[in-house]
Amino acid sequence: MFLSGLCKSCYGMIFCREIYRYEEASQEKTVMDCLLLLDKAEIPEELDTHSVHIVRISSMVMKKLSGVQSAESIEAIALMRFPSSFLNLDVGQDKPDCQRWFPSTNRILVLDGIQDPGNLGTLVRSAMAFQWGGIFLLPGCCDPFNEKALRASRGAAFQLPIVSGSWYHLETLKDTFNMKILAGHPDSDGKSMKVSSLSQEFVCSLAHDPLCLVLGSEGHGLSEKSQQECELVSIPMAGKFESLNVSVAGGIFLYMLQPKN
Repeated sequence: MFLSGLCKSCYGMIFCREIYRYEEASQEKTVMDCLLLLDKAEIPEELDTHSVHIVRISSMVMKKLSGVQSAESIEAIALMRFPSSFLNLDVGQDKPDCQRWFPSTNRILVLDGIQDPGNLGTLVRSAMAFQWGGIFLLPGCCDPFNEKALRASRGAAFQLPIVSGSWYHLETLKDTFNMKILAGHPDSDGKSMKVSSLSQEFVCSLAHDPLCLVLGSEGHGLSEKSQQECELVSIPMAGKFESLNVSVAGGIFLYMLQPKN
């Protein structure tokens, strides 16, 4: 579904350092195949030059390869292999083995048709920051390894397990681990649809329950299936706005519902 090539390009020295620190801490095999470095840029001290092939390039080549309008601040481009923690599930799989998808299923972020790579990358980064166990992508989401998504995630896409599948797979995960499924949704404004409010009391009531949190697309919100299957939850807002940007709303949900140590 998403695998369009063997490698993905990721920009920036900070990104490279974050990936390398993660690999050292987790003792994962390197996913960095090659580092394209500006002629005069210094090699990061943290980088193991024995395991990463380094190629020096000019600023003109860097600008062409980066594909961004302002490449002055980009000193490095890393060519990455897809991480082993990314799974693209087969739709026709009869008995999915969800036991191996996520090391921890206490908190899983589910994205439902998120098409903007900047928003998707930001949500992956926030999920990593608040120690969620992984990302589940429902159909309609953009490629999490899209170059814009990678820049927004700042390396989190290579550190957090990401699984792409269908509602069938998600329901299998839910049933196997007895998970609750919540979904961010605007307040119902008195409509027949029941929507809970994201309060401290509500959060405390879920402290010991394994959760999936579903966030819908920017333009159309939650899919009809998500609205039917999930417990809907809204963020209380004093201002008269119908909804927040999905990455902003997601950050609030991820913070409020983050796992407690």
